[in-house]
Amino acid sequence: MENKLLKENQLNFQSYGVKIGIKAENPVFLEKVQYELKKVFPNGFEKMISGAVEHQFFIKSKNDGTSRFYRNEEIVFEGVPDNSFYEAVESQIRITIAEFAVEKVFIHAGVVGWKNRAIIIPAQSWSGKSTLVAELIKLGALYYSDEYAVLDCQGNVEPFPKWLSLRGISRNSAQRDFSVESLGGTAGTKTIPVGMVLIARYDTAKRIPRKWQPKRLTGGEAMMEILRHTLPIRNNPKFVLKVLNKLVTRAIIVKTVRGEAKEFAEMLLNYFEYQTE
Repeated sequence: MENKLLKENQLNFQSYGVKIGIKAENPVFLEKVQYELKKVFPNGFEKMISGAVEHQFFIKSKNDGTSRFYRNEEIVFEGVPDNSFYEAVESQIRITIAEFAVEKVFIHAGVVGWKNRAIIIPAQSWSGKSTLVAELIKLGALYYSDEYAVLDCQGNVEPFPKWLSLRGISRNSAQRDFSVESLGGTAGTKTIPVGMVLIARYDTAKRIPRKWQPKRLTGGEAMMEILRHTLPIRNNPKFVLKVLNKLVTRAIIVKTVRGEAKEFAEMLLNYFEYQTE
């Protein structure tokens, strides 16, 4: 994205077929939003010079110096400290795109590529999925995302190489964003089939046995586990179920409790290779 996308204090763009408009009283607000969005959508957006947007957002200043964020005429949030406000704006826009993407299914998950197949790790925020993805990258896996598995209509995974959000890296920061290159890794660039979906609950006290044998899930069990992490299910359930059915019939779906990411990552890749060779 470039500053020429700004016109009359408005930024209009579309991503994954979702048409977004963001208005602000001050163009500086939009510049800050663009900075945050570039970390999430490094491949950029398709600019919109004309045409109606489907989702309109507003950023307005308050008398106390803080800002208010609206979707249409409804307040989404306000009073958020300035250093977190624009991250929160980006998050709302990202979720909107994930929920309404055209002919794509977004699953809240970390994703890596290994031997031309994807490993999807569905999980909620604060579950350690980004840390596990980072450890897999260190072992040579290609980075696809630490936020969303983006499935096409055939159930294959497309790259969504946002900056990784890692916690506990420094004493003064609860969370920092890193490009995959800064971690010594490489981002995947092509769409690949899914080889495995890992449903894993993190337990700090868990010690994984040398012969790790996770539970293999049936198609029905797998569908129920994945659906709880699937964003567009309420907006387009028929399409979502069709895509997920293709996914669960082709991939290995396993469920387990895992311990520390560094210890677990190599075991996961070894298991995946053994099951798919």
